[in-house]
Amino acid sequence: MENQNQVAVYEPSKVRSEVIKQMESMSASKFVSLPDTFKESVFFAMEKLSTMKDVEQVPSISVTKAFLKMFSNKLDFQKNHCYFFVQNDKDSPTGKSLRFGWQYQGLIFTAKQMCDVKDVIPVLINSEDKFSMHFENGVLKIDEHIPTFKGEIIGGYCVIEFNNGDIRPKYYTKSDLDQRRDKSMAKNGNFWAWEREMYEKTLINATIKRIIETHTDTEKDDLYNEPETIDVGHREVVDQVILTQGDTSNAEPEKVKI
Repeated sequence: MENQNQVAVYEPSKVRSEVIKQMESMSASKFVSLPDTFKESVFFAMEKLSTMKDVEQVPSISVTKAFLKMFSNKLDFQKNHCYFFVQNDKDSPTGKSLRFGWQYQGLIFTAKQMCDVKDVIPVLINSEDKFSMHFENGVLKIDEHIPTFKGEIIGGYCVIEFNNGDIRPKYYTKSDLDQRRDKSMAKNGNFWAWEREMYEKTLINATIKRIIETHTDTEKDDLYNEPETIDVGHREVVDQVILTQGDTSNAEPEKVKI
């Protein structure tokens, strides 16, 4: 395996070769299982990584580890299942490391592919709605919900339907949802103009993360490292830059106050 102190300089063939060699070594030693198309995925993602600020300070082994998080969950960067960002890291020999983060699409994909989830339905509750619920043997049951779409949003629930026919709702107060919004790197970003859609996404994210974290076959170390409601785009926050599939090399990072 390559020296872990080696810094990844983003010259086209060099870093790809280092990262692929490290992955092949791990695969040959049975440490990891890689998809047949992993080289294609590495090639695509590395081209995108080359636009990131401070990426030249990231050791190649850190790039490899971030990619392995993606592959272990069977995610596809080209389908916006995940994103990557450079962060300060006191344990890195260069002071920088590459981190993996979950995108909304990746959470849904993993829940359906690996956690036996058939469908995910978010429902918001307004103050003028008629709504009642109860617990039965520890399982939440929705007795009645007559929506009016009038008044303020006071909470919501996310219904998870499993392939075996089991249906489990998870309820959140408005305070619960706002706590997750407050973690966002852009909690007052333009995309919150579509408030209902963003709260629905927050309902789904929070519920699916609980399902993924309790599943034995998923790699969930990074589930809660980043905010649930993350804007898609090349975004600079403090000393981090987030890179998603939709970024372009000419895009200027947008500074966000938190």
